[in-house]
Parts: sequence; C-alpha cells; structure tokens
Amino acid sequence: MATFDKLDKAIIHLLNRDGRLSSSAIARQLQVTERTVRNRIKRLTESGVIRPVAVVNPAAFGYTLAVDIFCEFDAASANQAIETITTMPEVSYVAYAAGDQDISLQAMFKNSSDLHIFITSKLRQVPGIRHTRTVLVPRIIKDAYQWLPPDEAFDA
Repeated sequence: MATFDKLDKAIIHLLNRDGRLSSSAIARQLQVTERTVRNRIKRLTESGVIRPVAVVNPAAFGYTLAVDIFCEFDAASANQAIETITTMPEVSYVAYAAGDQDISLQAMFKNSSDLHIFITSKLRQVPGIRHTRTVLVPRIIKDAYQWLPPDEAFDA
C-alpha cells in the first residue's frame, strides 16, 4: 500500500475544496515548488488516489428533493434488479448494504410528485424487489465527494 505524507494531505485537502486550483497556486500556499506539486498531483492521479471530476449540484437543475431508499430483493433477481436501478436517471448512488436490506440507493427529484411516481410506478416495476423503505433527506450535511482520509492515514 502506498504511503502519503503531510504534503500529499495538504494538496488533497486544497483540491477537495477547489479542484480548479492551479499547481502554481497550490505551490504558493504550501511554499513548495510548482514542479513538486505537479509531480505529486500526477502521482496521486495515476495511482487512483484522486480523480479529477466535475461535481454537479442537483439544486442548480431544480432537483432539491433527495431520498434514501433501502431495497430488499429476491435472491434470484438481485443482479438484474441492481442493473436496472443503476440505469435510472433519478438514482445518484447505489451500494450493497449489510443487514436487513440488500442495497441502499439515493435518488434526486424536483418535487414530491416525481418522487411518488418513481416509488409507486418505476421502482415497483423492477423485477425481484420484495420491499423498499424510503427516507426523506431534508438536507445533506456532508456529501460523499467531501470525504477525506483521517490524519492518521498520512505519515508524520
């Protein structure tokens, strides 16, 4: 497993706050050379530690209603059901779950009517779903893209 130091941590934290920061801006803030920053970013990117992506704000497109949905499947239909769910444009996140549910998903909607149609029509037509439980998410406090490794993940 690769090791990461305080400089890697600082670069990751800065890019997590603003992925558009230039290597020169990062270098100035951290008081290192631009070449050092470019090489570190290249290593972190090529090793899969960080990925440059555009994070879409659903609210900018009118999608202000988020829900978490927990699904239970018939064992024989699980793979097909998951494949179907991952293609639905409303669904922003799908993960296997441990416990009394098979998967956890998050979906985004413009309004409660769209949510109702999704749950009662679209999701219920997925073969193999035995049970769903829906939880309204009134406000996302920390999103998945904001996660950062704890301090102990970096060498001193």
